[in-house]
Amino acid sequence: MANYYIHVGSMTNAMRGKQLLAEQGIRSFLHRATYPAEGDGCGYHLLITEQVEKAEQILRQRGVRVLRITDAM
Repeated sequence: MANYYIHVGSMTNAMRGKQLLAEQGIRSFLHRATYPAEGDGCGYHLLITEQVEKAEQILRQRGVRVLRITDAM
């Protein structure tokens, strides 16, 4: 099972995204980067362990700004 971070930048987007995904049955975990990359805003992201493509689609369709997706390793 692969783990991914969906970088959303702000705490507001992360909290909203977590709720939107939960409504669709996708479990996610809110995280904050210790040292966010330049352009990552406040450095918040969601840890997703399943259905990353579907999760990204849901977030984008509902207006959550997705900055990028990376492997969580």
